[in-house]
Amino acid sequence: MSEAVAEPSYKAPPVDVDIARLAALFGELGLGVPTAVTELIGGGARSFRIDRNDGAPLVLKAFKDAFPYATGKEVYASQLLRDLDVPMTRFLASDESRTRMPFRYTIANYLPGRQVMTFKDEPDVDDLYRQMGTMLRKLHSVPVPGGYGAFGERGVVDPSATNSEYLNRRFAYSISRFRHFGGGEALAQRLEAIFAANADVIAESRGAVFAHDDFQPHNVLGERDAAGRLQLTGLLDYGNARASDTVCDLAKALFCSEHDAPGSTPYIRAGYGSIDHSDPEAALWIYTLVHRVTMWMWLRHTGFIGDGEHNPLIDDLTHMAEAGAYTA
Repeated sequence: MSEAVAEPSYKAPPVDVDIARLAALFGELGLGVPTAVTELIGGGARSFRIDRNDGAPLVLKAFKDAFPYATGKEVYASQLLRDLDVPMTRFLASDESRTRMPFRYTIANYLPGRQVMTFKDEPDVDDLYRQMGTMLRKLHSVPVPGGYGAFGERGVVDPSATNSEYLNRRFAYSISRFRHFGGGEALAQRLEAIFAANADVIAESRGAVFAHDDFQPHNVLGERDAAGRLQLTGLLDYGNARASDTVCDLAKALFCSEHDAPGSTPYIRAGYGSIDHSDPEAALWIYTLVHRVTMWMWLRHTGFIGDGEHNPLIDDLTHMAEAGAYTA
């Protein structure tokens, strides 16, 4: 994790980490003696850098009760990547019992660097975006057994046998919530028709792979090496991770990254390389439509978009509905 001033999180309330209780926990786990606790920026859980009297710092992540599979699913996701040559969060311990600490937690390695987002004004930040594409390609090289779906602590929860089945379920839920939160009936019907018309595009999938589902400049770290070159130093946050189609996850990464770092798309795609689909642009387009619907309804659900408040995501979806299909 990156050292930075903590920012408020709408998902998790403030957490008080008692140093004496933490010391007892670290002693039980053989992790040394904690000497300082510093809250870190970002994420839907509260994260803390734990300095120790002997050894590298560690990261304690405290989870809100509303997310019942949070700790187990992150550990499971990281285990899928254990043999991958990628600098990333690796877990040392997790506990759901609340007997050792008054919250559910994970303990993991501390990753150096800063969020890639903080380099956005650097003249050579494109190097980081290319490396992000390369890293994402590596993640997609990891097949996931058991079908398509979100991770739980022991694997895919309620898996779908095909990508079509999974996306149909996912989109049906998102568009129903889109309607519920006032996205507009006419627009919802048009988006449903477009989704249905792209069934063949969605059906073409090479199988379920590891999908981070939140791969963007806030969840990847970087720093300058001894020669002054920007290098990625870590991958964070498996809270959204799932078994999904490669193009679907790439579309989510490009959608989120372009929002936070405009102009990053061509560099991420260059680092990612060729897309394994007979019509990659059409696939990216329809998956982006799905992600925009899902993002809008989620932001309404969380209150980030208020009741009756206009958000540019509706403009994007309206333009997609007017176009009706991908056009070069």
